[in-house]
Amino acid sequence: MYALDGIRVVDLSTMIAGPFCTMLLADMGADVIKVEPPDGDPWRQMGLAFLGANRGKRSIAVDVRREEGGEIFRKLVSTSDILVENFRPGIWQKLGLDYQSLCRIKPDLIYISIPAFGSTGPYVMLPGYDGLPQVLSGQSVSQGGIGNPPVFLKRPSNDYAAAMLSAYGAMLALYVRAKQGKGQYVETSIIDAAVAMQASDFIDYPGMQRQFRGDADLKGVKATCRLYKAQDGRWFFVLCTNEAQWRALAQVLGRDDLLNDPRFHTPQKREENDEALVDILANAFSAKPAQQWLALLEEAAVPCAPSLTVDEILKDPHYLANELVVDHDHPTLGRVRQTGIGPKLSQTPGRIWRPAPVVGQHTNEILIELGYSEEQIADLRAKRIIA
Repeated sequence: MYALDGIRVVDLSTMIAGPFCTMLLADMGADVIKVEPPDGDPWRQMGLAFLGANRGKRSIAVDVRREEGGEIFRKLVSTSDILVENFRPGIWQKLGLDYQSLCRIKPDLIYISIPAFGSTGPYVMLPGYDGLPQVLSGQSVSQGGIGNPPVFLKRPSNDYAAAMLSAYGAMLALYVRAKQGKGQYVETSIIDAAVAMQASDFIDYPGMQRQFRGDADLKGVKATCRLYKAQDGRWFFVLCTNEAQWRALAQVLGRDDLLNDPRFHTPQKREENDEALVDILANAFSAKPAQQWLALLEEAAVPCAPSLTVDEILKDPHYLANELVVDHDHPTLGRVRQTGIGPKLSQTPGRIWRPAPVVGQHTNEILIELGYSEEQIADLRAKRIIA
């Protein structure tokens, strides 16, 4: 038994936020049906990005803009529990596939909408590429530090956070439906996720001053919370959260003199003289290879970690032991290793059901489940309503 056994999800989404949300549901046993246009989800051209957010699903390729395609879609909705879409507001209203229209067909439908910037306000029609929420939510300035250039985050973390918020919203709505028998419309957004991940920054009160200066080369927030480069060229992270760790760090470096230096005697003094301390620590750490430093720091109970590449992580024994990365078979790529399943339920664990589908791979079987005959399916294909 799986946590979402018997739950069917219609996935109308593209790019990352919507597809990753539905992938999380598929991992827990939901029957996720990805509805694509006949020429496929445009995001397929991104290759690995598509594979990383669409495993476990079935694909039906249908032109929902045409009357017979819309009819197929409505039949599918009538057999489903959850629908997920992440388009700009107004798109589905034009086709009569918005929540108000579909809940007449399926009153207990849970309709998950993930517009990039919400459904109201001046930014509502902006495209949902992650770089825009980064700068509009203050993340870029926050990452660089006030007074430094803003920083672009290569990984679209807001998309993935929005996906998790949406999956959370879907489960809340499913729980309410189980108690009350009612479906509902659930909305989150990428900008919502971008703000949520900065909860400690989005605080204000009279007299508050935002003083975070960042770091000269953006390797950390201060000298004692920073990446350093070792003699062998490897980078590692060091973090001192209290005075005991600061004293231990100085002793590991053989620099007890730092403890008596008036520039670094207190946390406030160290912050005031941060650039000087960065130079001292960087010079000290350049004297030995990274692994030697890490062993010494760990023995002294100073928090530290090596900076790993993805290739290293995919082979790392800790990640493998915790199934943070797992293997499965792909019809064209062979044996594929990718991220594992997040929540680990003891009684109803998740499962990678199948790799990301090819375009329309399950069109026939889904239509047969909806009651279409082989002749009807052939006719729909001849009209290019399905593919």
